[in-house]
Amino acid sequence: MDFLQGIDSRRSELTKKQNEIVDFLLGNPEAVCYISLKELSRRTGTSEVSVLRLCRALGYDGYAALREAFRAYTERLSRGGTAPAFLEGGAQGPDEKIQLLNSIFLGEQSAMQRFLSSVDPDALFQSAKGLMNAEDVMIFGHDVSKILAEYFSYRLSFLHIKSTPVALGDNDAVQNVLARLKKTDHVVLFSFPPYHMPIRGVAKYAQFRGTPVTVITDSLQSPAVTEESINLICDTSTRFFYNSHTLPVTLINLLASCVAIELGPHFDEILAEEQSVNRFISDILE
Repeated sequence: MDFLQGIDSRRSELTKKQNEIVDFLLGNPEAVCYISLKELSRRTGTSEVSVLRLCRALGYDGYAALREAFRAYTERLSRGGTAPAFLEGGAQGPDEKIQLLNSIFLGEQSAMQRFLSSVDPDALFQSAKGLMNAEDVMIFGHDVSKILAEYFSYRLSFLHIKSTPVALGDNDAVQNVLARLKKTDHVVLFSFPPYHMPIRGVAKYAQFRGTPVTVITDSLQSPAVTEESINLICDTSTRFFYNSHTLPVTLINLLASCVAIELGPHFDEILAEEQSVNRFISDILE
């Protein structure tokens, strides 16, 4: 029995509220390695006292000890251990598969409702204005987040905003971009678990150069977050993957919409130009 299975086997001894916290722990072992007690209680909709009671019920002195156990577990996995228990087995029969899929539906719906009710419109418009006024927008992403960076760049290009997606794993590209950062630029950082820790250096260097930064992440404990950055938070926790990208894509679309709103009549001009190009191409093809 591995670490996660050991926690799962204790469910019958726990209260309903404690089992709700366990659901999050088992579904997001990597995130637990980084988030604070306060953040965990926020994500699970419980009190910090409830989390501490769960820790004691599982045999840990406090949350720090439980978090350290999760860190040790994920480190073993990164060195070639077995897959997380919550990814193994799964539903077997058709009814179980449908039931499991329905629970995923409800999870996505619930996450979207929480996000839309908590998103800060002022922060969205603050970031949108920074993007509009920037000479160049540098969008950093790592692994799957590179796709988000490219998608965001595509959305901004439609709005006639110059942007450059940058892969954080490409050290030469990162250094070249950082070397030419100016105060008139804007940096966007995508940061989700498992965190790419060097992103902290990118955030700090942009801050040193006086370049405004927007961070799109799942937690204020993300290494990309600084006191000066505009921090847009969306919970990406999911049962089967490190992150669900439903909310980051929604956030990108909301930011693009805020830019369109800020552009006012100029956005109508952009649409008119696009329609003119489409009509021209259609006429040629006919």
